[in-house]
Amino acid sequence: MIAPPSPVVFYSSLQRRLHWLVILLIAVQYLTQKPMREALQAIELQQSLGLYQFAITTIHTWVGACIALLMLWRWRLRRRPVPLNGGLMTQRRARWVTAHHLSLYVAVIVMALSGALHYYFSWSPAARWHELGKWLLLVLIAIHVLGALSHLGSASGVLQRMVGRDSLR
Repeated sequence: MIAPPSPVVFYSSLQRRLHWLVILLIAVQYLTQKPMREALQAIELQQSLGLYQFAITTIHTWVGACIALLMLWRWRLRRRPVPLNGGLMTQRRARWVTAHHLSLYVAVIVMALSGALHYYFSWSPAARWHELGKWLLLVLIAIHVLGALSHLGSASGVLQRMVGRDSLR
């Protein structure tokens, strides 16, 4: 008797698009962090901002807000079934992956909140959290990328489903 095929749930097109959009926006945040810091120093010294500095602060703050909203939307979408891996992942690893994804969501949202609290309310503890958070987030992203790459060529098809190349449909 042939065993029935493993149930496979695919990431929706919306989930994939939001994932890659958040990646793009986080890259924008990392690229604008140095000019943002310089603009904040000018503000602290009560200097007027030039057009470039004003544009940077506007971009950085609004992109941060967009990231927070997109992550909350993604979190809501994650309440739906997450793609299965055909039973190829141990329960222990599955729990670790779930904890890692949760930590990514929390870190990104805390980054947005701490940035807003510092920029709009001049709350200095938030600035410290934001500064430390960027390094924590970078580590979490590196772990995430390494974890994704560990699926290259595996029978689970997890990476292919996230990229959108699902041959199992």
